[in-house]
Amino acid sequence: MRKSNVLILNLFFSISCFYHPLWKPYFFPETDQFSKLQIQFASAIFLIQPRIYSLSKTSGVEGETIIIDGINFSPQASENAVNFSGSVQATIENATNTSLTIRIPYGAKSGPITIQNRQGSSQSFDTFTVYRYFISFSVGANTELYSLNMNTGAIVANSSSPYALTSNSASFSPNGKFAYSGGFGISYISSYAVNLENGILSSLNANAGATTMDPVFFAFHPTNRFLYVSSFSGASITAFSFDQNTGILTKINDYSQSCFCSLNHLAITPDGKFLYVNGNGGTEPIIGYSVDQNTGALSNLAGSPFGTGVPNMEALLVDSTSNYLYSVASAGVIIGRQIDSFTGNLTAIPGSPFTGTTGNFRAVMHPSGKYFYTVNILGATLAKHDISTNNGSISSANSILNFGSNLQFVTLDPTGTYGFVSNIASNNFYQFKVDPTTGAPSLMNSGNPYPASATPSVPQPFRLAQ
Repeated sequence: MRKSNVLILNLFFSISCFYHPLWKPYFFPETDQFSKLQIQFASAIFLIQPRIYSLSKTSGVEGETIIIDGINFSPQASENAVNFSGSVQATIENATNTSLTIRIPYGAKSGPITIQNRQGSSQSFDTFTVYRYFISFSVGANTELYSLNMNTGAIVANSSSPYALTSNSASFSPNGKFAYSGGFGISYISSYAVNLENGILSSLNANAGATTMDPVFFAFHPTNRFLYVSSFSGASITAFSFDQNTGILTKINDYSQSCFCSLNHLAITPDGKFLYVNGNGGTEPIIGYSVDQNTGALSNLAGSPFGTGVPNMEALLVDSTSNYLYSVASAGVIIGRQIDSFTGNLTAIPGSPFTGTTGNFRAVMHPSGKYFYTVNILGATLAKHDISTNNGSISSANSILNFGSNLQFVTLDPTGTYGFVSNIASNNFYQFKVDPTTGAPSLMNSGNPYPASATPSVPQPFRLAQ
């Protein structure tokens, strides 16, 4: 009996050392779900250190509230300290033994979250990314910049805005650290560095890469490794590799098309396999390429170009599933095509072309892939269309808003919460909010536009990880 007790005690002490929070990291690094379960088990038994098990979300903005779940927290909020990277302490709004509701502090940086109380301290398993959101657009030889409060939707002009920089409707890299622009009458693109704290652009390289004539439209590959630029008059696409740390572009190649058309809007499928471009003129084609995932090189699809017979196509958009492609035309229609997931070839979605609004000119896809928004130049209309998840068909316009006088561009922030429309005739722009349940847009700022210092280009929302 005594021997069995000794064996049991030895086994207990061995397991205790093995699972104890002080020794646990050496046996189970916190890198996978199994390790997290081991940590939870150890924390529950030994009741020593506070432990964070999960976060209600892994990214957010300053001023937003999130919930931390874990164990060994103090139910007295003042007895806990929660710090973000950058040694910035959060406000704790509610506390229990297993949950803390905190508000992300101003100045917080991206990284793990730390919890500390009199029982000890520990960090979250997951990295929390803190974002700041901005809107930028060019106005003649200047650039205007606004900060966007994602909690309230309020936009505030930067104290330096407008500032002297000809950014020519710059397109931002997915990480927001760099921006690129081209223009008519040139055969090169320019690059800009973005200040991570305030979003201001500064010139990086006035001649960052050579293209053919009139590089106007840009598209980044979902891996953030490649940039593609269509040349309006050059009837070609230039591919670049993109260094996410320096913003430096390295040219891969020019890919010309022997079509009697000018190239404009680009779209890449979210799975990164295919790239498409609108061609205005000739058979009014949509031209398709396959994308080499390793090198970024393009190859013509076997069935390309895909004629549409619909003139003056503008926006080109792909849904979030990489199954459907859409374009709008000033004739008041929306073209829908199904994408073959193996070949990239396009076939008409039943019912296409779909009825749009008179003169619908530009469009934007909601990140969810459920809604499609168009703006109408002549009728000054913002219209929402629903996208069928069954077959990709487009509904007739609903939730129509009438405002402004010459609506040229429509964009959404990366989360799809707020949208922006430029009003060319009156040198201003509008803001709308998207209903999270129905997708219906509603004008903000009491329906009034925000003034621009001159004719605004495309309002470009972007975000920067802090």
